[in-house]
Amino acid sequence: MRATPHWIEPCSLRTKLRMIDENAFGLLVSYFQIEDDEYGLEPEEFVDRYRAFRAALDECRSGFPLGKDARAVDLGHAVYLEIGEGDEIEDPFHWLRDVRARLSARDFVTVGVLSHGSRWVETQVGEFHAAEASAGDVSVTRVSLPSEPFRRALYADAASRVDDDCPGWGPGLYVDAEAIEALGKKLKNAPTALVASGATFYRFAR
Repeated sequence: MRATPHWIEPCSLRTKLRMIDENAFGLLVSYFQIEDDEYGLEPEEFVDRYRAFRAALDECRSGFPLGKDARAVDLGHAVYLEIGEGDEIEDPFHWLRDVRARLSARDFVTVGVLSHGSRWVETQVGEFHAAEASAGDVSVTRVSLPSEPFRRALYADAASRVDDDCPGWGPGLYVDAEAIEALGKKLKNAPTALVASGATFYRFAR
């Protein structure tokens, strides 16, 4: 794990933040059929359906803590969680698998992604956080510092989508090859490698 301090000064912040990069796990749970529900249900029905998805994830986060200083970002169609490597109290793979099972029991089809990589963090927890700012006439919400696991999770989520021009991977539980290595796990067989934007994933469940 790299841990070399660097000084950076975000354009919207007056004070400098002392930051380091460290390894982290990313966990993304995505509402796979959100487009079908949004266009196939009446507006009130879709709103209730979406709220049920978000409430189920809130229950999982509060009832099954992932570990110390875990952070979550609600993306609307998905929720992304990130935790520093070594801070987890629950195996990220098992956590993601169990969350998907609970959502499946409520008739939600999901994509789950477990990713891994280097992220930038502030040296004092809480120094950088989601905040509203403005750039000219544009309101800006800053939710994350640069994060490789975040980017890799989004790659897999995008690759899972199915349309007429692209078959997509479909719903399932996808695990980053780097996360497998970081967790010290070994593959019992040789599943098909799925590549998205240079990141390699394996499907462990549908």
